[in-house]
Amino acid sequence: MKIILSLLSGLFLHNSLQAQAQYVIQDSLVARYNRDDFSGFYDLGSASWKSKANPDGIAGWLNYMRSQTGPIRHNALMTDTGNTKYFMWDGAKKVMTFKLTLSDTGGFDGFDFQSYHLPVSKVYAAPIPNDNPLITQLDSVVHYNTIDFMLTQHLAGLSVGVVSNGHKHFYNYGTVEKGKTQLPASQTIFELASIAKTFTGILLAQAVLDHKISLDDDIRKFMPGDFPNLQYQGAPLKIVNLANHTSGLPLELPNLDTFKNEFDVLKMYDHYTNNKFFADLHSVKIDTLPGARYAYSNTGMKLLGIILEKAYGLSYQQLLKKYITGPLDMPATRTAPAISDTTSYTKGYNADGITMPHGNWNMFGGAGAIISDSRDMANYVKANIDETLPAIRLSHKQTFTDGDLTLGLGWQISRDTINGSRIWKSGGALGFRSYCVVVPDKKTGMIWLSNRSDLADNEIAEMVNRILSAAIQ
Repeated sequence: MKIILSLLSGLFLHNSLQAQAQYVIQDSLVARYNRDDFSGFYDLGSASWKSKANPDGIAGWLNYMRSQTGPIRHNALMTDTGNTKYFMWDGAKKVMTFKLTLSDTGGFDGFDFQSYHLPVSKVYAAPIPNDNPLITQLDSVVHYNTIDFMLTQHLAGLSVGVVSNGHKHFYNYGTVEKGKTQLPASQTIFELASIAKTFTGILLAQAVLDHKISLDDDIRKFMPGDFPNLQYQGAPLKIVNLANHTSGLPLELPNLDTFKNEFDVLKMYDHYTNNKFFADLHSVKIDTLPGARYAYSNTGMKLLGIILEKAYGLSYQQLLKKYITGPLDMPATRTAPAISDTTSYTKGYNADGITMPHGNWNMFGGAGAIISDSRDMANYVKANIDETLPAIRLSHKQTFTDGDLTLGLGWQISRDTINGSRIWKSGGALGFRSYCVVVPDKKTGMIWLSNRSDLADNEIAEMVNRILSAAIQ
């Protein structure tokens, strides 16, 4: 009996020491993660793991995740499957699941970051204001996924429109401004950010149908003065290259990385004219064949908006109203007002929860200067599902593909997803994040508007896909 008791005592002690070891490692990892000590994080790995892991690669990955989560404020063990443990990491910016595999020889044999999802009971108990009637299956799917996303991503407010077989469903959650109890509505205005590029794509398609522009036109045909630099070995930049991000133009003009913060950028844009934009274009050097390589360019879309104005002799706002917002009954959709207007639409927040000013993006309408609401955007989604306007149908046509990446005019196209072929675009501004998707084959689509800027496309897409699946059924 004494031998058995001794063995049991030793077993319990071993298990207790193992449990203590996992928490010691876990707490050490959190501490090093929070102080950006990524080499110290790496050092806690086992010898076997470190022989296969590149320290620079691990540091880069951890640095990216740290920018996504912020410092970890709380962590707790969720699931224990032996050597592999799943912890909840509650960061200042969002909540993640941290998967940790311990080594029998000390340290860890691997780790990973995964999406965190709340239990259903916690979702339905959450005191987040909303107008969801919770009657249909779609209502329930929207509710769970929206509350889960809002709590894990620390969102303030959302406005959602789902279109299914011609029917429109609207859902609003949270508040238009922190510290207030004002639920968004389908008429609450948000910044669309880069979803504006899809409007520009449709306007370009209209210009092609009107024989104002050809997709193969040299862009310099519509520009003031000479730009010998906007070519590569004699091959000019074409209009289509601006619409599908294959122009080789830089992401931004001027380079926004040279500014200290968002407020400095806004001050610059308050005095940034078309003449200054064209002057900066003279300094650009094209280093690859136009049309050969994708490189996202706000500069290209800004230029395309100006070219459309030149082709028609109308402002971007006038083009919007004549060809899109007027025909589709979208009265609230327009280019953003001046920076001094801080009351006409929702407050936006950055990754740290700081209120961001509304931007003065008027001259950059083609790239991201449009504001709208979920009511208008549901009309836009329906029109893109039905492809009622010839220009919409043309904007959906493939103009570039490289592996899994396919683009139309301003739109991205994803083939063979769980919900079929999806035509979509996301957007991110100083204080806003947006997502617009249509699945014409399934007569389904969605607009998703939020007042926080730093949300990952893939995580929004996962949540949107689950809602679309319910809408399609």
